[in-house]
Amino acid sequence: MPAPAPAHAAVRNAEDLLIVDCLLPGQIRKLGRQATFLSARRPVRTTQAECEIRGGEYVSYDRANYQTALKVWLEGAMSGSAEAQNNVGEIYSKGLGTAPDYGMAFQWFKKAADQGYGRAKINLGYLYEQGLGVAQDQAMALNLYREASGIQDELLYASVVQVQIKAKDEQITGLQQQVQEGEAESAALRQQVQQLQKELAQRRSALQEAQRQLGETQAKLAQARQRQDDDLTKLLENQLLAQEEQINSQRTQLVALESRAGAAGGTYAAAPMLEILDPVFVATRGRNTAVYRGGPGQRQVVGRVTAPQLVRQITVNGQPAPLNANGGFSAKVDVPAGGAQVQVAAIDRAGARAELAFTLLPQAASAASAGATAPAAAGDLPRDVKLGRYYAVVIGNNSYRDPNYATLKSAANDANAVAALLKSRYGYQTSLVLNGGRLEILTALNEMREKLKPEDNLLIYYAGHGEVDAAGQGYWVPTDGAAGASKTWISNAAISDILNTIAAKHVLVVADSCYSGTMTRASAPTFDAGSMPPEKWATWVKTMANGRSRTALTSGGVMPVPDTGSGRHSYFARAFLNVLQDNNRLLEAQRLYQEVSSSLALGAINSPVPQVPEYSPIRYAGHESGEFFFLPRGGGSAAGP
Repeated sequence: MPAPAPAHAAVRNAEDLLIVDCLLPGQIRKLGRQATFLSARRPVRTTQAECEIRGGEYVSYDRANYQTALKVWLEGAMSGSAEAQNNVGEIYSKGLGTAPDYGMAFQWFKKAADQGYGRAKINLGYLYEQGLGVAQDQAMALNLYREASGIQDELLYASVVQVQIKAKDEQITGLQQQVQEGEAESAALRQQVQQLQKELAQRRSALQEAQRQLGETQAKLAQARQRQDDDLTKLLENQLLAQEEQINSQRTQLVALESRAGAAGGTYAAAPMLEILDPVFVATRGRNTAVYRGGPGQRQVVGRVTAPQLVRQITVNGQPAPLNANGGFSAKVDVPAGGAQVQVAAIDRAGARAELAFTLLPQAASAASAGATAPAAAGDLPRDVKLGRYYAVVIGNNSYRDPNYATLKSAANDANAVAALLKSRYGYQTSLVLNGGRLEILTALNEMREKLKPEDNLLIYYAGHGEVDAAGQGYWVPTDGAAGASKTWISNAAISDILNTIAAKHVLVVADSCYSGTMTRASAPTFDAGSMPPEKWATWVKTMANGRSRTALTSGGVMPVPDTGSGRHSYFARAFLNVLQDNNRLLEAQRLYQEVSSSLALGAINSPVPQVPEYSPIRYAGHESGEFFFLPRGGGSAAGP
C-alpha cells in the first residue's frame, strides 16, 4: 500500500505562503526497548502554513526581529552546525527590526566558512568586498568566491575579475589629480545632492498626501452615487479627474527628480568609469586580451561609460566613437590573423583622459570537437553533464487596481513572448501568470517549491511595476498592491527566502521592473567561455552544473526603467528575447548578461532614462556557486535537457 501523501495546510491568504524561521517540536524516539525520549526541537525554514500544520513555533515575517529569529537557530549554531551558523550570520546581517550588526555577522559567517560551508564563504566574501564589519579586502573576497565555486584554477575564475578591476583602477588613477583639485567642487555637488534628496523626500510626501486625498474623493464619490446625488456626483467626478491629473504630473516630476539625484550622486561619488562589454577580457598574465569566436576581419567593440554627462569624447584607436545618452558606444576594428591592438580612451569635460588598452584576438572554432571522443569545444554540452529539467514562472502585470499605478503597455506582451520562446525553443515547462495578484504570484512560486527536485532548474521572469522603500528594500508590485502600502507588495527579501527553500539546484530570476537592482548583492565573477580550450571548458561546465546557484539578471539598478521601447516590448525584454532567439549553443547566464548589456548599449539610445542591466548572486537566497545554463533544442554536442 503506497504511503499517504504529506498533509498540507489550507492556504487562507498570501501570508501563509511566506517563508518563516520555524522551530518544529521534538520527535519521540525509542532507544531499544528500555528508553523513550523526546529529541530536541528542529529548526527549519518553511512556509507559515506548513509550520502551522506541523505544530511548529514561528513569528510571521513582518513582525519578526533578530531576537525571535535567533531563537530558532542559535542553539544549533552554538552546537557547531555550519548551516545554523550561516543562518545566524544572515540574521545579524539583515538587521531584522534593528540596524545590521556586521561585526557579529562576520564572526558567525567565518565559523561556518572555516567548516567549508559554501554559502557562508559567499556571505563572508561579500563583507570583505564591501568592507562591512571587517577591513575591505577585494583579494580576500575574490578568493572566497573562488573557493565557494569549487574551481581551484585562478585563471578560470579570479584573473578575469582582476583584469577588470585593474582596468577600472587605471581609469581612477588617470582622474585622481582632477578629483583632488576639485574638492571644493565636490563639496558643492554634495550639497546639491543633499538638496535634491530633500526635495525628493518632499515630493514623495506630497505624492502620498495627494494619493490619500484621491482615496477620500473616491470614497465620497461612491457615497454620492449611492445616494443618487447628481450635483455632488458631478462635482466629485471633476475633482477626481483633477486629482488624477495632478498625481500623474507628480509621478512624472518624481521620476525626473530621481534621475537627477542619481546622476548628481554619481557625479561626486566617483569619476567616470570605462567598461568594455563585448568582447570580454580573458585571463592572461600579461597584456589585457580579448578573444572572440571567429576568424580575421572586422569586429565590433561595444562599451559603456558611467556618468556620460561628464564625458566629452570617446575614441577607439584615435577615432571618435559616437556616445549615446545612456553611456553606450561602439566602433569597428579591423582584426588580422595575428590580432589587433586596441586603445579606448575617454576624455572628460575638464580634459582629463582615461585609457584602456588591450589585444583583440580572433579564435576560429576548434576542430577538436570533430572527433567522437574529443572534449567538448566551448559552447557544446560535455557528454558527461546532465542539466536536468527546466521550469519557468513568467509573470507579466499590465493592469493595476490602484489608479496610482499607471497601466503598462508591454509587460504582458513581454511575458507572453518569453514564455512562448522558453517553451518552444528551450523545452521549458512554463507557468504563465498575467496580471497576477499577490496570492496568485506567491502560489505560483510555492508550487515550484513543492514540485521541483534538486536536479531541476527554474527561471522566474517578472515584468511589472517595482517599488523601493526608504530603507532601500525593493519590491514587486502585484496587481492588487496599494500605493504606499508595502505590506501589499512582494519584497525582494521574501522572494529570496522562497528561493532559499526551493530544492532546484539552479535558479535564475530575470526582473524587468523599476528598482530591480536592489535584488542583487555583489559583483559576479566573469568567465569567458569562448576562449577556453576544450578540456577546461568541459571541467568548468561540469563544476558549474554541480554547484547550487541563485542569481538575478535585472533590467537596471536602483532606478526607474522605461515601460516600452521599440515595438510591443520594453528595451530590456527585446534584448533578452533577441539573444535567446539567436542563440544556438550552450549559453551561460553570465554570457547572456553580457550580450543583453551590449544590445542595450546600442539599442536603447532613445530610452528616457539610463538603463544598465546587472547580473549577480541574490542576497540570502542560498547561492553557493554554479551557473545557470540555456541549451536550445538541438544545440550543443549532447542531448538537450
